[in-house]
Amino acid sequence: MCVVGGGLAGLSTAYHLLRRREDLKITVLESSNKVGGLLKSEMLGGYLFDIGGSHIIFSKHLDKLKEMLSFLKGNHVKHYRNTKVYYKGTYVKYPFENGLHDLPPEERFECVWGAVEAYVKRLKNELREPQNFLEWLPYVFGEGIASKYLIPYNEKIWKTDLSEITLEWVEGRVPTPPIKEIIMSAVGINVEGYTHQLTFYYPTSGGIEALVQGLLSEILSSKRVEVLTNQEVKRVSFSSRDRLLVETRDYCFECVSVVYTASLKRSRDTFKEILGGLSNDLEKLRSVPIAVVGLGIKGEVRPYHWVYLPDKKHLPHRIAVLSNFSRSNAPPEGASIIAEVSFKNEDELRSVPEDQLVRKSYEDLLEIGLVKNPELEVSKVWRWRDAYIIYDKNRPEILKKAEEELRKLGVFINGRFGAWEYLNMDATYMKSEKIAEEVIKYVRHAYS
Repeated sequence: MCVVGGGLAGLSTAYHLLRRREDLKITVLESSNKVGGLLKSEMLGGYLFDIGGSHIIFSKHLDKLKEMLSFLKGNHVKHYRNTKVYYKGTYVKYPFENGLHDLPPEERFECVWGAVEAYVKRLKNELREPQNFLEWLPYVFGEGIASKYLIPYNEKIWKTDLSEITLEWVEGRVPTPPIKEIIMSAVGINVEGYTHQLTFYYPTSGGIEALVQGLLSEILSSKRVEVLTNQEVKRVSFSSRDRLLVETRDYCFECVSVVYTASLKRSRDTFKEILGGLSNDLEKLRSVPIAVVGLGIKGEVRPYHWVYLPDKKHLPHRIAVLSNFSRSNAPPEGASIIAEVSFKNEDELRSVPEDQLVRKSYEDLLEIGLVKNPELEVSKVWRWRDAYIIYDKNRPEILKKAEEELRKLGVFINGRFGAWEYLNMDATYMKSEKIAEEVIKYVRHAYS
């Protein structure tokens, strides 16, 4: 059994496979020099950075949350979210629609009136059903909230015409706020939105990678899993015995089944032999690349966990203060901060020099007053070709055809990049459990 990719999806799939099939031996193939995917952490001069962006551990499925936390063996801290939207010089409570009282009275009224007007028109069937993400935002939140925050922020992060993003994106990801709560927030009554992440957990030491390392330790203790790094999969084909052949630079494995969590978009050549012309369509899948800018700063930082920046004059779309996640992430009197910057395409991602990304992110951080009396001590930039999955009109058909054909052959796609789904960590963990069950059924049927 082969698992391609050693990120959360790959390792959690291996874990769930072990729990369901005692005689199954598993090889995990990771293309980089260590496992983790986006869940990697790096220490620089006493400052620890999560180099794949800001990640927290949360879930409304408490049993799965408990399972995930068990991999940390007590090495975690519990937080009550303290997050803001920086809007026109003001730190507004997040989510924006629950922080309206932080706005000036006129803007507060515009947001409430827009939300009420949209609500009434929806009840009276006076609004056309939205056909895309751009139309959905004012349809649900009203013109005020949509135009002031949601549209500018999403245009900034997605670097894509929002009318090209389908409504599939919002299902299960963007909660619809009750009109009562919007009004309550506007008059100053405390309301909490996005309650599924209101309470979250984070490793006390080791950064977010501690979760991956705990999971890795768990699966390696079984002695039935081997994890090989620096092994990018070049080709998946068939052997003379009609089993799957998985080829890397150094090895060739014969597998009863394969779980594939590497980037599907970049797998045309990998699957060319078994998918034929269909493999060409994989390149049409779209994503948003990002740069993660790590800033180790000496100074007094505000107590926020992360801050959203919808204004295009600021380079990052989000800034996370990792030392507020855990004090072990920075030296005393220091702050470990990551700024996330999205780009239109890979060429743009590569074209901006590191010193420019650092300088502008640092200047923006100063401009919004996040840190008092700052002194930049260390910095580094990490670039990711794929970060956010774009749900456009081509995606469903490409995925459906590829997934159906691959499953017939014993290849199961999984994870944010393998299945090309914008999954949170808990959703990835649960999807891996489901995939493991399907793999076991396939193996039992095919080789019984």
